[in-house]
Amino acid sequence: MEDIIRRCLWSDYKKFVLKDKSEQEIELLIKENKPVALTENDAYAIGLLKVIETDNLIHRFTVHIKEMINIKSTIFDKNVYISVKIVENELESFKKRFPDYWVADPVYKRAIEELITYINNLQSLIKTFEIFEFKIKEKKVRYFQSRDIKKMIEN
Repeated sequence: MEDIIRRCLWSDYKKFVLKDKSEQEIELLIKENKPVALTENDAYAIGLLKVIETDNLIHRFTVHIKEMINIKSTIFDKNVYISVKIVENELESFKKRFPDYWVADPVYKRAIEELITYINNLQSLIKTFEIFEFKIKEKKVRYFQSRDIKKMIEN
């Protein structure tokens, strides 16, 4: 179980694999930290087949955000944009990839704290970015330029 958390896959694992378990059952699974068997489909669904374990969580986060930009960006007027809501949700949800009741070793705990501080700083920074509005199906949607988000995580 700990290996899944360390690879920043907890939220997807909980969503796809543990969907029928109660919070108490999930907490017990984490505390017991027994090896789990995953089907190939479950491993694919949570992204296990494409990640490695690292305590450099900021790097893991930036890789995730770059993938999100590549997959979820939209082109308007020959420029590439990404929804403000998507960016805000991704920043907030990445902080939740480490359950509160999981006890990390000191090195990993420090890495999580650094990651949370880094994401909080990014959340403050995006408030200064220019927002573009486009009408989609009679609804106005707010966007950032994707390059601004990419520059933000590369600095």
